[in-house]
Amino acid sequence: MPLLYNRGMKMIIMGSGTSHGVPVIGCNCKVCASSDERDKRSRCSAYLTEPVSLVIDTGPDFRMQALKFQIKKLDALLITHSHADHLNGLDDVRVFSHTKAVDSALPAEKNIESLPLDIYANSNTIRDIRNRFDYIFTPVKEGGGKPKVNLIDTASYSGKNPIVIKGSGGKVTVIPIPLLHGTLNDCGFLLCQDEGGERHSIAYLTDCSSIAESSIDLIKNNCGRLDHLVIDGLRVKEHSTHFSFAQALEVAEKVLVRHTWLTHMTHDLSHKEIQDYIDRELLPKFEGLCTLVALGGSVAPAYDGLVIES
Repeated sequence: MPLLYNRGMKMIIMGSGTSHGVPVIGCNCKVCASSDERDKRSRCSAYLTEPVSLVIDTGPDFRMQALKFQIKKLDALLITHSHADHLNGLDDVRVFSHTKAVDSALPAEKNIESLPLDIYANSNTIRDIRNRFDYIFTPVKEGGGKPKVNLIDTASYSGKNPIVIKGSGGKVTVIPIPLLHGTLNDCGFLLCQDEGGERHSIAYLTDCSSIAESSIDLIKNNCGRLDHLVIDGLRVKEHSTHFSFAQALEVAEKVLVRHTWLTHMTHDLSHKEIQDYIDRELLPKFEGLCTLVALGGSVAPAYDGLVIES
């Protein structure tokens, strides 16, 4: 299908919760019992709806997220890492690209297989996908209800050689951003669109406890106008494998992004309480972010269903 035009990027945060999700099973805390829809946090995932159809992470809530946000097709899939809350819904991508055994009783046109779905991830994640979902890569004689995928190592790509994903509404370029999730090599993504001689971008950096200066420079040197940063912000207290709220804002201050959104949040605080804590305790410590907020920017917790546009 020929490309029509670039429509500007539009992303839906499908999930903003930590590995347990919120409400947590068996928990009766005030956040888990909250009637505020912003306090219902499914496992982390994001859906770029325009100009291409692209999902970041397929956790165990992916099927319900795909139904809720009406995903009809996928041009590609990005996986940050192989922890269960980011990967274990992978089988549900088979509706977008599946393989099946040929049935000789059917007309030939009914046996045409779809093209494989491109999945971009680092080498550790690709290894784990092959192990955990080994049936995907094993030939079958009957049935065949499984995804048909093409695993692509992000190590081949860089700022000078970005991933290019094309869709019916245009294209985006994607630059893998190396992260550390404790001692695990994780992968964030910088999504960019070039139009009219200008580049604008969304950075998606979840599940990280450390970001090297080289990765910060990779974002700053390639983002053009960085409109949104979606970043891991687990809770107030520091954690060994996740950023705290304050640590997430330290990164936002370095890249000076117009809108910062915390994701992968626990049930410690409600949406409103997190916003109050940011405004009262954190923002005054970050001069650059304060200036951006005064000019119309924002620093806020994400929530399921949040729509951001660039």
